[in-house]
Amino acid sequence: MEETTMEDKYFLVQIQRKNEVYSKGVVVHDSLDAARQGYHAYLGAYAYGHDATIDYVQAAVIDMEGRVRDSCVWNAIPQPEPPEPEEE
Repeated sequence: MEETTMEDKYFLVQIQRKNEVYSKGVVVHDSLDAARQGYHAYLGAYAYGHDATIDYVQAAVIDMEGRVRDSCVWNAIPQPEPPEPEEE
């Protein structure tokens, strides 16, 4: 009789906006620690203004049951200036 084992995988979701174009990806990790290391490395490499062409970064670690274990959004997308009030 073949023995079955529960497989544990963690999914690192990576999204960024560079030059107004979004890119995304999912990296599969064998442990939560490995997924978290990738999560922090991704944020460190692309978020917080390290690359002037990137203005949005999202990263999340999700387990096999769909639980979000870690998530972060860095959003520096320029917002339009509000219009000047009209003088009467």
